[in-house]
Amino acid sequence: MAADVNPDAIHAAKATLRAKLRQRRAAASAANGAAIAAVAAERFMAGIPLRQGIVVAGYWPLGDELDVRPLLQRLRAECGAGILLPVSPPPGQPLIFRLWDGAAASLRPGRYGILEPAITAPALVPDIIIVPLLGFDARGGRLGMGAGYYDATLAALRRQQAVLAVGYAFAVQQVPMLPRRPEDQDLDWVVTERGAISCRTEPGDGQESGV
Repeated sequence: MAADVNPDAIHAAKATLRAKLRQRRAAASAANGAAIAAVAAERFMAGIPLRQGIVVAGYWPLGDELDVRPLLQRLRAECGAGILLPVSPPPGQPLIFRLWDGAAASLRPGRYGILEPAITAPALVPDIIIVPLLGFDARGGRLGMGAGYYDATLAALRRQQAVLAVGYAFAVQQVPMLPRRPEDQDLDWVVTERGAISCRTEPGDGQESGV
């Protein structure tokens, strides 16, 4: 979006989209969420560059977010991946990712009531961050809940090293183009039940695989 667009207009446009996309996501989850999660995991495994021993940050699904747990189980079993979950810091600060052993009993409610590893779990830097979202476009734009955690996290990590940001969503959460602020961080890929979309192409030319 052009740099001279009023920030208040961007904020209002995002708020309108959030309301619409919450409804889309809720409907997709209620209709066939578990089956879609299994297919999306297959698309991820087939479409995203992986290696043995890779360190992957996932998330604990909140409400009707696409359930990433089947994928995390496959990554651990098939790639020997180290699986991390985020620990929420104060608003605007980067997330901390701590190692998760795969057992729900080892998690505790965090700042927003979302389950997360205990503070005694090792903190690691991920190679891949699987990012929840409300909406996305094929250029790598992401619409989140508005707290800015993932933007702050990706900006901080990318100043230090390469990290792959992969959005994880229902296909109905895609929109033609999202409103953008300068501080918004791009996704490298988005995975849905329809396939893996590479966002690192020419503008407007996101390529989807696995359909």
